[in-house]
Amino acid sequence: MYHNKPPYITDLDAREGLYFDIVRLINSHATELQFDLRFIPRKRLDKLLQEAQLPGFILGVNPAWFGDIKKQKYLWSSPLMYDTDEFVSHIEHPFEYYHPSSLSGNLVGTIAGYYYRYLDQKNEYSKVQRVDVNSEEALLEMVLKKRVNVAIVSRSTTEHLATKNGWKEVFYFSQNPHETYYRAIMAPESLKAEFTLLQDALDSELFKKQLVTLLKSYHLVY
Repeated sequence: MYHNKPPYITDLDAREGLYFDIVRLINSHATELQFDLRFIPRKRLDKLLQEAQLPGFILGVNPAWFGDIKKQKYLWSSPLMYDTDEFVSHIEHPFEYYHPSSLSGNLVGTIAGYYYRYLDQKNEYSKVQRVDVNSEEALLEMVLKKRVNVAIVSRSTTEHLATKNGWKEVFYFSQNPHETYYRAIMAPESLKAEFTLLQDALDSELFKKQLVTLLKSYHLVY
């Protein structure tokens, strides 16, 4: 995985967070395979994919983020969870999103190396200035200090950090989000046999039931 952010990863060194819990759950159902979760920066991951040297699976990703909307380049599991990327602004200067052109003239806080559906359409929305940082917490701090007009942050991460840092009354969510999406597991074609065993575990009715319970504890949905 390459998303080192809460609630998915709350403490990388202590191996705490939703992704670690999901891997432990998968391991309890996948009798022929056992998985170990490791963090890989997105740039390194892209290089491994380009060189066809990815040694395992990628947890918590979406086909759109890898240019594989038709699911022809890689193997994709069924969705594991759903989340929403929100337009988050300061409550004193609320930003409301209606159309990609709504972003014109704004400083938009984003994560370096991440794919954003509308911001990558630079020819149409060239007046949008993207401000990259390395973490969601830094993004929300930029909104808090009014250094950007709006930031794109997942709902689950914003809720987690707002509770942790006492920011509950600080942020405004646009009525229209940036994007709602699912997270799944991706694998290279070279690991098709292993991937089939993984999908068998994910298809277990008991696994699905336990996953729903786990996601609810993190305020996410299956």
